[in-house]
Amino acid sequence: MRKILDERERIELRQHRRLIITETLMFLSVIVLVCFLTLVVMGYSFNLRGLDGSAEVVERTGLVQVASMPPGATIYIDGETSLLFNTNASRAVLAGEHEISLARGGFDGWKKTINVTEGLVYRLNYPRLFKEERETEEVLEFHNHTYDVARMLQLEAKDGVVDTGGIEFVSVSPNNERMVLLMDSGLYLINLNESKPTLKMLEIMNKEGALVPFPNIEVAEWSGNSERLLVKTNGAWVSVNVRDARETVWLNEIIVNCAEKQGSKDEASAEASCAKVVVSDIKIENEAGDRLLVLSDKNELFELSVREGKLSEALLEGVYEFDNDDERVMFLTKTKVETSGEDFAAETEVHEEWQLRAWRLGDADTWLVKRLTEFDKEKGLEFRVMRYFQEFYLGVVDGAEFEVYKKTGWPIMDEEMEKVFEEEEVGSDIQAMQKRGKGMVFELSGASGQTKVFDIEAMKTVDVDTTGCGWVDEFLRYRLQDGRLSVLDYDGLNERVLVQSGVLAKRKVVISGNNRYLYYFVPNGEGEALGEKLVREKIN
Repeated sequence: MRKILDERERIELRQHRRLIITETLMFLSVIVLVCFLTLVVMGYSFNLRGLDGSAEVVERTGLVQVASMPPGATIYIDGETSLLFNTNASRAVLAGEHEISLARGGFDGWKKTINVTEGLVYRLNYPRLFKEERETEEVLEFHNHTYDVARMLQLEAKDGVVDTGGIEFVSVSPNNERMVLLMDSGLYLINLNESKPTLKMLEIMNKEGALVPFPNIEVAEWSGNSERLLVKTNGAWVSVNVRDARETVWLNEIIVNCAEKQGSKDEASAEASCAKVVVSDIKIENEAGDRLLVLSDKNELFELSVREGKLSEALLEGVYEFDNDDERVMFLTKTKVETSGEDFAAETEVHEEWQLRAWRLGDADTWLVKRLTEFDKEKGLEFRVMRYFQEFYLGVVDGAEFEVYKKTGWPIMDEEMEKVFEEEEVGSDIQAMQKRGKGMVFELSGASGQTKVFDIEAMKTVDVDTTGCGWVDEFLRYRLQDGRLSVLDYDGLNERVLVQSGVLAKRKVVISGNNRYLYYFVPNGEGEALGEKLVREKIN
């Protein structure tokens, strides 16, 4: 009996040991799996070929996201591809330089060498491929008043022919859906997405119901949703509603009327109040374009509501220049600063210094971003703020020095923006800075046609020859030279000739918002002096 019990105890003990070992192995397997997944999420990969000692077994990678227009192109990384690796796609690749190329039957090619940083995402969301064979179609014909009467009558009988004194100005909306033209002191609209585009006059009226002419356009800025166009014409500021011209607002009238309401009862004091709000600059504040930031000649910053027809009280004082991304503002100001000597008993000195400061509408305080110790107001300062995903970037050109600052979110209390890039000799002829690529690119334009482009993801500047260049969309440039039309990426790469001759150099080139058509202008067969045509090619 005792022997039987001992045998049972030994069996139970073995089972208990096996259970402990099994559970321990399962526990260790879970830990290994969690560690493995954590390393993958952190950007590590496991090189099994490196087990023989030829390379590292564990290597950290970065993530490359590739998209193309049109989609469906095959992606090659360093000449290799996978049957399942077509755009739009993401792939983990080892840190370092890699050549990314795209190919699709019937289209031209695209390639770029990128430097992938371990643990970070590199986004290639802008490559565009063009059909090798494209259909060309005449859309609209503009003929000048210089035609003789018989010729003019003959042309007027044609569909899509417009009698004009010549196109004076062209602007395209951010979504590439609308084109606005200034002709014969009138604004006209073309919907580029339509299968058969037509020309529509924007009938902009004054208070008396009379049609208001536009003698010229000095400034034109589109709202983010492409429904409003902020225009400065002959010294007057206008918020043009391109969807419904009846909702166009003459901003100078709002500013004057609001200033009168803020004044006293008698007419003289009302005029004195009006004199306080002389516009120096206006920028669009929000996506809809119905809220604006107004800088006065007395360095005061206001908010203007287009829909309500109201101007706020002064929000900031001492603002000499400003730039904004929605309600977030960077501005140049002169500030009094107290300094004390090394000796505790030394008197405190007060001096003025130029500063770049940050502010958000509704906040009580502003934040110091940069002290301009050797700033020359006569030479000026170029700065732009923009958002790329959840991070804000500030680009500053001070003399021949270019700096970039970054902040995730927005400064709070004493938080500072981090300086992430500096180039001391960016060039002495930089005249303007733009933000392009949906917040990814600072473009520094020089007088000689040479341009420096700063790529936020690559964190470097590249030199681009922008002679005869404009923008097809946010990432793609066009170059017009001797009637030849070519396109190139924002950084000057992948230049491809699309039209060999006949394209007008003084006009816009644009791809429609639905990505179906490439639009450009050509002269009439009888010569540019007599008129021009808007033509398009089907590219998708």
